[in-house]
Amino acid sequence: MRAVLTYHSIDSSGSAISISERDFRRHVSWLASGRVRVVPLEEIAIPGGDDDAVALTFDDAFQNFGTIAAPLLEEHSLPATLFVVTQRVGGTNAWRIPLAPTAIPVLPLLDWSGIAAVAQRGIAIGSHGRTHRALSSLDAGDLRDEVNGSSIDLRRELGITPSAFCYPYGDASTREREEAARLYEVAVTAELKALGDNDDVHMLPRLDAYYLREARRLERFGSPAFERYLRMRGHGRRLRKSVERLFGRDNG
Repeated sequence: MRAVLTYHSIDSSGSAISISERDFRRHVSWLASGRVRVVPLEEIAIPGGDDDAVALTFDDAFQNFGTIAAPLLEEHSLPATLFVVTQRVGGTNAWRIPLAPTAIPVLPLLDWSGIAAVAQRGIAIGSHGRTHRALSSLDAGDLRDEVNGSSIDLRRELGITPSAFCYPYGDASTREREEAARLYEVAVTAELKALGDNDDVHMLPRLDAYYLREARRLERFGSPAFERYLRMRGHGRRLRKSVERLFGRDNG
């Protein structure tokens, strides 16, 4: 099995974007054990591998990535990609407040010096748009500004040309996919499933760590039980999103 794992915030709130430091440390310990290969995002997108492998991604660039995750990843020589919302750098994830005000904690984001520091630790820096707006809601000009402008911001501030893009809320159809493909080698969604050999490299699915917090859940990676669990969770998530779209409250 090959998969992209995604994390957001490392905190104790128990929210849908959070994993506790204890659980994250458990994940890192297992990932560093050699049970699966941990490879860069661009490498796992190449089809044809038969062995178990994962790529690690972190969305939004929370400060707790810099204080907790980056040192652990460097200590264990684990590659990862951090997706940055370039015009919210040094602020908070308050873009989520209108969507789920009681469920999602408002947390500080890394500033540019913090992002530069984790890049120096070997973390790959990717784009998560400029403002974390749902791309499907934008006209063509604003869409290009989010997708291309965020790359410009990263080049200006860090001297980095990002090769990976993360669709905010996983919100991407053909139009958004084509815009990302013009500039980036790979792009990731929020679709909850493992990778297949025929997956579009600009519409890669990911496994959200929120669903892997339970003890020994990630440790079953690649087993029939793990595959059954993913199918169950994936079906439930698709059903929930269908209901939310029906009532006009898709939280991404």
